[in-house]
Amino acid sequence: MPLAPHNPSKLLGSHWSRVNPEDRGKHWEVVRYDRRTGDVVLRGVLTGEEVRMPWRDLRDRETWLPGWG
Repeated sequence: MPLAPHNPSKLLGSHWSRVNPEDRGKHWEVVRYDRRTGDVVLRGVLTGEEVRMPWRDLRDRETWLPGWG
């Protein structure tokens, strides 16, 4: 299983799965990276919901897994 990249600029377009999804929000894609704040914006594939968070939070394997599993 691939790990989160050490270079956050390579996260753009990457796919993630939420371990404990809520309301059909299992599959996500990184759509933006803000260099100034170090945040990424993920968009839910089914819901279209957007979530902003620090990119390092994607390394938490209890919450996020790389790819669409």
